[in-house]
Amino acid sequence: MYYIDSQKTLTRRDSSLILTGSSTRNNHEFELLNAHIPSTGRLTSESGVSLAQRPKGSVRKEIITALFESMLDNIIESWEVIGQRKNEEFVSELPKTPSELIVVNKKKKNVVVKRSKTKKSRSRIELDESTQVNDLLQLCWWSAPDERAYIRFRNGNIFEGSISMKCMHGDGRYQWSDGTIYLGQFKDNKIMGKGIIQWKDDTWYEGDFVSNLRHGKGLFVDSRNQCSYSGGWHYGTKHGEGVIHYSGFFKNSYDGQWVHNVRHGFGSREYCEMSGYKGEWDTSIREGKGLMIWPNHDFYRGEWKNGIMSGYGVYIWDAYYNNSMSSPSLCAYRGSWEKGKRNGYGVLNLGLGLGSFYKGEFKNNKKHGVGRFVTNNGLILQHKQLFFDDNIGHLTPKVQENEFTSNLYAQLEEPYTFDICDNSVGLLYHIEQAIKNIDKQHEIRAALINDFIELNKTTHSLSTAAKEDIRGEISKFDFDDLIEFEVDSLRKALKCYESDLKKIYYRYATICNREEIHFTPVLIRLYLWQLFYDCNIHAKGLTLVEIDKAFHENPDWISKRPQDPFETIYFWQFQHYLITVSRKLYVKKHLPTKKPDSMVGNAFRIFMEKDVLPGIGRRRGKLVEGYGSFVPLKGLYELYCSLGEPCTVRKFLCAIRQSPHCSTRPQQCIVEDPCPIMGSNAYIFGNEMTFITDDAIENNAQKLNTCFRLFNISNLSSKTVIKIFSYIFPQICVANKIIDLNVEITFFEFFEAFIICVEESICVSNENQENVSLSNIPEALHKHKI
Repeated sequence: MYYIDSQKTLTRRDSSLILTGSSTRNNHEFELLNAHIPSTGRLTSESGVSLAQRPKGSVRKEIITALFESMLDNIIESWEVIGQRKNEEFVSELPKTPSELIVVNKKKKNVVVKRSKTKKSRSRIELDESTQVNDLLQLCWWSAPDERAYIRFRNGNIFEGSISMKCMHGDGRYQWSDGTIYLGQFKDNKIMGKGIIQWKDDTWYEGDFVSNLRHGKGLFVDSRNQCSYSGGWHYGTKHGEGVIHYSGFFKNSYDGQWVHNVRHGFGSREYCEMSGYKGEWDTSIREGKGLMIWPNHDFYRGEWKNGIMSGYGVYIWDAYYNNSMSSPSLCAYRGSWEKGKRNGYGVLNLGLGLGSFYKGEFKNNKKHGVGRFVTNNGLILQHKQLFFDDNIGHLTPKVQENEFTSNLYAQLEEPYTFDICDNSVGLLYHIEQAIKNIDKQHEIRAALINDFIELNKTTHSLSTAAKEDIRGEISKFDFDDLIEFEVDSLRKALKCYESDLKKIYYRYATICNREEIHFTPVLIRLYLWQLFYDCNIHAKGLTLVEIDKAFHENPDWISKRPQDPFETIYFWQFQHYLITVSRKLYVKKHLPTKKPDSMVGNAFRIFMEKDVLPGIGRRRGKLVEGYGSFVPLKGLYELYCSLGEPCTVRKFLCAIRQSPHCSTRPQQCIVEDPCPIMGSNAYIFGNEMTFITDDAIENNAQKLNTCFRLFNISNLSSKTVIKIFSYIFPQICVANKIIDLNVEITFFEFFEAFIICVEESICVSNENQENVSLSNIPEALHKHKI
């Protein structure tokens, strides 16, 4: 048998140990170790090249093998050869002497050994026939198994498998005396490679081994305790990515990162079917950012320290999985935590769909200190000592006006009382705004006021200065009577339509749902815009941006961002929105005539009877046709914001007509993707809308951000786009003439125009296609990369 060393010389092996002729003093020692193996002299090829040079480490392996072989009698009871491997048969056909290197095969082609032309390069064996013979020469003689044996050890262990250099090498089966069995690969008397081991306690492992240890990827199963681990191993310990199922039932598991048998890094832990944690770990303790769900359906997402809630986090009581497009009413806390308790600044929503919440300081899980409390009817209480140990402070009307005193509880005896069911909260603001819109000419205003007083048979006369200032010069009795009557009239109008308003509120809070829900929904601004669109507000010359700006002017109505389509609108805010629109459309520019005529109250009644009640069943536009369900609203809203908030029709046109060779902004390339993004919008947990796809949400986040391109509908003419917008804003075009392209549009109007442009763009690209059905719209949207 021959092998090729690193010097490209060929050496013959007649046994497991070879000594050179130059070392004659070792002959006697060798005979003691293995008397039946004769020594050989230094071999030289016909070209004069020395053949006695050995590969690095070969002598060491032979010595170790010889020493190991001398000890076999002490550890082995019996050794039975059961067969040769096929590789041995092929290797035995190699030449027996160095002179036979030049051989003639069946086709009479020579195999020639040549020297290299340079001194620095090593000698090289060039084989004209480099198929089977070359592969066989590359087999190192110390690595290929040379026999298969059945070995019984004196300690009761048994091995059956491949043997090389008197070592277990290759495939084999090893059985310990206690019943443990290993079946797999060996290398140099070590378990190495793929294999499976089964212990006597019904536990087993299948996977990778390195130096008798589990190392790499593998599966460990404890059959008796019904637990298992599948994942990475590092020298006998769980390390890397892995999944473990603990005893008890299937849902008791952990899927994540491991470091030497401890949970460390990011992972998901399921404690039971109704409870789990997903987030960061540090030595098997929740540490960092993570999400936790308890069996009582409580939900927390935020920061952790030493296994408890610490830092900023969101806690939701009685949370539930919501697969609809309706925002739920949450009883939640958003703020600071310390050792599992609410401490510091936070916002507490009281739920029930009424919109009451507290924003302020907490101490040991209780409301304590400065804060602001908003009731379910919009009443706002604010003070530096609003709460004390979760109890409202002893406030008086003066204290409510932020006149703080240092010795508050010593001075105040009676608590401040307020009515959270008072429906007249905030109505005075509408009356004041209506009066401000009266003709500003002082003389005309004074005459109108005098007519009002005469019609109501008031005996009080006005001074000359009353013609200049309505508030300062009208007698207090007359002006207060006007305000009181207007507020009372508006309150009665709201009471009259209360049942209708609640039905409308619920109907539009669930307008995009395809299935019935079983919780109290909260209206969002996007669906409120749909209500105004159904009421045909645009045809009356009023835009949604103007309505939002008018509502946002009053800070007591707590509008965070006037153009945010996903901001929640509670029922009391919904009422003020409707009053604001009615005031913009139908309030007269003069004081009311004889009672019971009123300014705002009558305007609200006209608005309800003429616009709201007839329009609530129309369901106009693309949002409620189904596009709002599968078009990623968050991604499209980011595109809208990139054009400016609020956007204008002119900016929309400029975005479509942007040249692809524009040097100021990079060109947006169109890349076809064979896998379109399919999914739907839903509120999974909390009040944040998410686009759910078949794949993981995180994996598609970047893909969603790049899938909307206005540039890709540039096949539409400007006239077509303007005509589309004129369907929404009639004031843009009059008699086929463009009047104003600087009309501001909300996200709702942008969405409607965008979808219509997409449909028209598809029709232009495919002239034979007359209509695009709802079922094939996702592929069409993907084809145009929008």
